[in-house]
Amino acid sequence: MEEKYVKAAQEILECIGGKDNVASAAHCATRLRLVLKDDSKINVNALEKIDLVKGNFNNGGQFQIILGTGIVNKVYAEFIKIANITEMTKEELKKQAAQKMNPLQKLLKTLADVFVPILPALVASGLLMGINNILTAQGMFVADQSLVEAYPAIKDFAEMVNLFANAGFTFLPVLIGFSAAKIFGATPILGAVIGAIMIHPDLMNGYSYGQALLDGTVPYWSIFGLSVAKVGYQGTVLPVIASAFCLAFVEKRLRRVVPAMLDNIVTPLLSVLIAGAMTFLFIGPVMRGVGDAMTNAVMWLFFDLGAVGGLIYGVTYPLLVITGMHHSLVTAETQILANIGTLGGSPTFAVVAAANCAQGAAALAVMVLMKHDQKMKSMASASGISSLLGITEPAIFGVNLKLRFPFYGALIGGGIGAAYATLVKVLSVSQGPCGVIGVICIRPDCMLQFMVSMVIAIVCAFAATIMLGKTIGRKEIAPAEGPAAPAVSAQSSLSIQTEAGCVYAPLEGVAVPHTQIKDEAFAAGVNGVGVGIMPAKGEVYAPFDGEIVMLFDTKHAIGLQSADGIELLIHVGINTVELDGKYFTAFKATGDKVKAGDKLLAFDMNAIKKAGYDLTTAVLISDPEPDCVTVVKTGMVKALDKILTASQVPVKT
Repeated sequence: MEEKYVKAAQEILECIGGKDNVASAAHCATRLRLVLKDDSKINVNALEKIDLVKGNFNNGGQFQIILGTGIVNKVYAEFIKIANITEMTKEELKKQAAQKMNPLQKLLKTLADVFVPILPALVASGLLMGINNILTAQGMFVADQSLVEAYPAIKDFAEMVNLFANAGFTFLPVLIGFSAAKIFGATPILGAVIGAIMIHPDLMNGYSYGQALLDGTVPYWSIFGLSVAKVGYQGTVLPVIASAFCLAFVEKRLRRVVPAMLDNIVTPLLSVLIAGAMTFLFIGPVMRGVGDAMTNAVMWLFFDLGAVGGLIYGVTYPLLVITGMHHSLVTAETQILANIGTLGGSPTFAVVAAANCAQGAAALAVMVLMKHDQKMKSMASASGISSLLGITEPAIFGVNLKLRFPFYGALIGGGIGAAYATLVKVLSVSQGPCGVIGVICIRPDCMLQFMVSMVIAIVCAFAATIMLGKTIGRKEIAPAEGPAAPAVSAQSSLSIQTEAGCVYAPLEGVAVPHTQIKDEAFAAGVNGVGVGIMPAKGEVYAPFDGEIVMLFDTKHAIGLQSADGIELLIHVGINTVELDGKYFTAFKATGDKVKAGDKLLAFDMNAIKKAGYDLTTAVLISDPEPDCVTVVKTGMVKALDKILTASQVPVKT
């Protein structure tokens, strides 16, 4: 395993409060996902300075650290070894994280969990609908004609595409019923049955319900003296979710009381009967009203308030992303798209795409401004392009929120782009990637205006970020300044006759056993066994003849291997990684051969103390064999006094 992954895992553990603060850990394709016992112990400033860390955020009871594809799995493997925890799946982690959520967060998480598995079906259906619209749009390619009218040979193909496109939305309650039942703990196929019951062809089609109410032609069942509307739930979302919850509630309780020999017969029968009856008697009518209210609220925001509504939505959306509450918008979006035949399309897609593109443009502006910070510049360029394609988390959490002023610039640009998209009534026909490539999800007659909206959002966000960076963000974009490191000669060195298996003091000061270092990881021996030295001088020398195997970019720590195989870590100060190299000067590089007494590092003791850091320097033999390390000397030591011996060095494989 490469040293950089070990280093990142160790530094992450230090920044989150040590292994005792970790309840559980898992990872996905890009993120290390942690459930911590006490979030207040997180040192965000130090965490953000770790080389491999691209961003972090708290969401849904999880503290998530963005590392990137191909990196997170390697850091995670080292992390669970260092923290001494058991590997978990994402699902197990989610269950543990859910225990930390409040009721509103749990509700929003549930809605997201229901819709995520069925999004591919909705995206496929929507894109097919887009293809059908292109084939049937008047005047898009041929004057006053659609492609089907101009080329009658493709008429049947267009009809087939239209059938495929409508299927996902026609049978949407079946898909939602299956997914929701699984989430709530019921038998998924019974959830699908409940969904199918709600759109059975013997019922009045739900799309006709409104007009039937006005005409007084709604059909009813008369059941034990009760009048029950014989109406389907096509184009609805919330009724089937609530019905699936009812199904799960009934089924779980029946499983407890029905004898095992009758369970497979009686439980499904009564579960479907009771849940189905409750759906048409109470759940359906009530939740239909709630769903209609949600849809009407979104429609009011966009079609009544117009550009102002789009501006509000565009500015609010990134704020919801930070908290994770944007998942709740999926419910309204899905219901709008399920009624696309009557509404003509959804106005929210273009607004979200404008907000996402603005975040990307703001990150790209940071790339232009941060000429001195290569790490931030690289992160800004990659995350900026990612946001333009619809994936905003790296830009929001890794760049824009970290510097603040780019996030403000993105809100300005996203709001303006969203306002324009709403003003010209850009409508989508499906869900999909909310970025510039999302044009494929837009109604053909709105595609040009969609692209104009994205350009407006990008240009405005970029310009606003540049202006804010040169005003309120001057401190963030200015090169880091600080007292220069002490002026010392790289040629200065000490001389000593060394012995095999010995480690000599790399600096002058007062030495104590490593167990007395005021740092949990060092004291516990996580990084090795040895001593801590409170330095009297800001100079570090080679403690034996050997090779430098690792010099941290922040210059606060160095790893060496002696000629006889001892691996040693010299870590100057506690949490000094946060200084990002300020006050340190390195005279050697990774791979250099050294002799005992060669000068390795110099550091400004006064500046580091003034910055509030403990200068205790850990001198630790890494991965020693049990009981092989002896502390020879503590108390006052001079540079190159013998302090450690190793009777047996680790066997490396």
